[in-house]
Amino acid sequence: MRQNLRKLREFTSTALALGESSRDRLAMFWRFTKNIRVQAGLGAYHPEETYSLRTRYGTLTLRDNFGDVTNLPDLFVRGVYRVTTVAGDGAILDVGANIGLFAAWVAHHNPAKRLHCFEPLSGNASLIPLNAPSAVVHRVGVGRQRSSVTLSVDKHGAMASALPRGVETRGERFDVIPLDELTSEAGIDQVAFLKIDTEGMELDVLDGATQTLTRTKRIAMETHGPELHRGSVDRLLAAGFKLEDKPLKGETRVLFAKRD
Repeated sequence: MRQNLRKLREFTSTALALGESSRDRLAMFWRFTKNIRVQAGLGAYHPEETYSLRTRYGTLTLRDNFGDVTNLPDLFVRGVYRVTTVAGDGAILDVGANIGLFAAWVAHHNPAKRLHCFEPLSGNASLIPLNAPSAVVHRVGVGRQRSSVTLSVDKHGAMASALPRGVETRGERFDVIPLDELTSEAGIDQVAFLKIDTEGMELDVLDGATQTLTRTKRIAMETHGPELHRGSVDRLLAAGFKLEDKPLKGETRVLFAKRD
């Protein structure tokens, strides 16, 4: 009960912050409470269906599932990746873009910068052009070398992960390509900001991006567990970055890196 009350307060403040009108705020609050209503037996998910929410940052398209809408507080209110206007030359890369909510945020604040999104799940990738129309979408996983990997996909098709999940999943094979190859093929020279959220694939992403990292100014990446966090820290320090990090949820941390 206490946790649900905390969530309701968060949902209310987020709806007030993001909605442009009273109607928009009410629609957003109703969508935020879907998980609570499902848990109480007062609703059901329909993940094959999408809906739109009008916000101060444009219209966002989400699925009627357990997770899409719950990302809004972190991304649009708390600013978990600590970025608005990205300084300097270069493109913005979103590795593990999901449905493009972070891309929508960063594109709103940086309309003149090239934005590239990398996402292996086709259902996720298909929504990125709706949420971030200016983004170039690459429907591919990012890894250490050209290969394929088996990832755990939840039953709603919302997340592909290399980590054990506490929910029902199925194994699915995905092609992965090193970021160095992807940036070369796309003609990306300088990278002003690199965001990484790859659910256990973070070391593979960094190991396949050694050349790209030398041309990258700022990074924000999620790490999942102590071993992956230490490995990410070691690789970024070796690449010449200055680091800081903070806890996010459980063993997940957000690691921030920059060059002088």
